[in-house]
Amino acid sequence: MTFNSGFHIFLYLISLIFIAMSTTSPALAGCSCSVGNWDPTSFLNSELGSGQPVQTGSVEDGGAGAEGPQTKIDSQSERIAAFPGTNMLKSLKSVSSSDVVIDVSNGNSYEKSHIKNAIHIPSSDFLNGDGNLKADEQLAAILGGAGVSKNDSVVLYGSKQSSGEAEFAFLVMKYLGHVDLTVLDGSLSEWNMAGLPNETVQNTLPPVEYTPVIVADVIADYDYVKSGQAQIVDVRPFTEFGKGRVPGSIALDPSNVVNADRIKDKEDLSGVFSRLDEEVPVVVYSDDYARSSLVWYALQLMGYEASIYTWEDWKTHESTTERTITAADVNEAEGDTAGSKYTKLGTT
Repeated sequence: MTFNSGFHIFLYLISLIFIAMSTTSPALAGCSCSVGNWDPTSFLNSELGSGQPVQTGSVEDGGAGAEGPQTKIDSQSERIAAFPGTNMLKSLKSVSSSDVVIDVSNGNSYEKSHIKNAIHIPSSDFLNGDGNLKADEQLAAILGGAGVSKNDSVVLYGSKQSSGEAEFAFLVMKYLGHVDLTVLDGSLSEWNMAGLPNETVQNTLPPVEYTPVIVADVIADYDYVKSGQAQIVDVRPFTEFGKGRVPGSIALDPSNVVNADRIKDKEDLSGVFSRLDEEVPVVVYSDDYARSSLVWYALQLMGYEASIYTWEDWKTHESTTERTITAADVNEAEGDTAGSKYTKLGTT
């Protein structure tokens, strides 16, 4: 190779490099911008994957796992649409700035972290000191005092979806006649894994008047339970079921309706409720509202006509049926309650 030909090749390569550099997007060349900042004007209305921070995590710790947060969240709309009971679950990415988001967790989790702009109403506030549901006017006063109006679009979530906190608050607000009401499909951990905004600021809203329109059939009474018109589901620990129960009732552990920290999919719930007749109403009872509300909510999602009842009310009206617990019962109880994660909101 001669000097001239080598020099010409060198110049040619230099020109190619110069052309490539000159056509590089100025937004990328030398960019010192950072990703992960939310635009306050589009809070909760942006699509994921458009600059929001996405963290990684496992299914066990509430993260998106191998699917990735975007894939998992995109599948939520299909999952929710499959349930016969509509307008009860809210996907993470469909939460809007126009929604009133209520953190109903008990304990101090709200102070540590919560969904941006969420207010806090602990679900235990709906109960008296003895664990019974407060009077209608007291329940309405709690919501109105927190700035929640009857016409608000409300999204509920608790410390964990498997805790039953959000489902109990859902039950209370449905009883008060609230129409535009959903439970977040996932936990705060999943919200954070998706890169959605959270904060530690204590949010409050101006008090408003909350006028309830009571939906009485949400809560069953003794006469209805006694009548035999409904299928009865007992969601107390199985050992308690063995000691005494409403005659003809079926035992069910609430942990059977959740998977990790979410309500199970339609196909799985179909198996859980396979012993029930879809055409016959169901009454769910317990000595704890968190347990019974979780199963009641799952039944509603599956299209069942369901109401809730309390074990204490049954005991008040008549003595319970006693029987001896057999070895088979003990084995079933151990299998049925293994891994149960529920903390009582209060005895009924």
